[in-house]
Amino acid sequence: MTSLSVDERKQLAQSVRAACERLSPEDRVRAVAYDGRQQHRGFDAEFWKVLCGQVGVAAIGLPERFGGAGYGATAMGVVAHELGRSLAPVPFVASVVLATNLLLAADNPEADERLSALIDGERTAAAAVTGDGGLWHRDRVSVSAAHASAGWTLNGVVRHVLHGSSADDLIVVARANGDELALFTLDARTEGVMTAEESVLDGTRQMATITFTSAPATHLSSGTLVDDVVSRCVDLAIAVLSAEQVGACERVLEIATDYARTREQFNRPIGSFQAIKHKCADMLLDLEWARSASQGALDAHDAGPADESAWRASMAKAVCSESLRNAAHANVQIHGGIGFTWEDSAHLYVRRARTDEVLFGKPAEHWERLRAEAKIV
Repeated sequence: MTSLSVDERKQLAQSVRAACERLSPEDRVRAVAYDGRQQHRGFDAEFWKVLCGQVGVAAIGLPERFGGAGYGATAMGVVAHELGRSLAPVPFVASVVLATNLLLAADNPEADERLSALIDGERTAAAAVTGDGGLWHRDRVSVSAAHASAGWTLNGVVRHVLHGSSADDLIVVARANGDELALFTLDARTEGVMTAEESVLDGTRQMATITFTSAPATHLSSGTLVDDVVSRCVDLAIAVLSAEQVGACERVLEIATDYARTREQFNRPIGSFQAIKHKCADMLLDLEWARSASQGALDAHDAGPADESAWRASMAKAVCSESLRNAAHANVQIHGGIGFTWEDSAHLYVRRARTDEVLFGKPAEHWERLRAEAKIV
């Protein structure tokens, strides 16, 4: 695994931020995520192709044999941080982080072929692995696989598949041969796959319910290691998601403090009032707490030990979710009545905060996971 130097991290962040500012400003995000006339709500395909083709975000974590850069979780976190600042409606966590790493872990020729097709952004992938979208647990697997002379078929329903309605390829965990877990891949447009876009609070976080009815699929891997592989890939997705949350939290603080400096009441900026100062100070503390927890999770994943990366991922998810939620709500309060209007950006970050809060498990679930890890009664 290749490590990024400090200068390389800065250059990568600058490249992604420049692309977001130029091609994914707020009005573009609104149009893609909330305009019903758009062909694919919640997924900016044009911007995604630029990010993949010119910045190389889809190849950042891929080994060099696929034409990738071979970087780890920390580099993915740099990209996610900048995407989170702008609320970019792209499938980075779903396709580049979760689905791609499941394919890599499968170490299968079919998986290799699909990985090569994801690099340029022409195709995306989604992973149907976490049941109702929460924490990964083998007991929540809702898809079964049957093997016959013609091959494998899948049956079952998976809800809340992140960016599932726009994905070209699906990676699915299913029960095969009784209670054994196995990974499968298939084209999202194949016969026997029905994808229904869900109504979501945050239009930039596209979700889908996917129903498999005797859907032909390609077997990637199976055995006792599948549980560990999926768990580690989901923990990686959580760690990278936390970096997105930190980026959003950082941007919310900038918006709030800029408004506090320029908005005047009683002939003085509202930022001079003690109540506003305290809210901004609390937002800064939440941001720094989240930044530390997120970086710890990313570093732990790159370091290797699965047991440490798991609890650090849970810590990051719980801390960053609560920090972004608190900051987004404080930003609305600082803006006053205008913060509740559709025209203001404050509510966009509230929607993102509330959606991310339940994605891959609620904070309470992760705090409970941490208590169990620490053996606290």
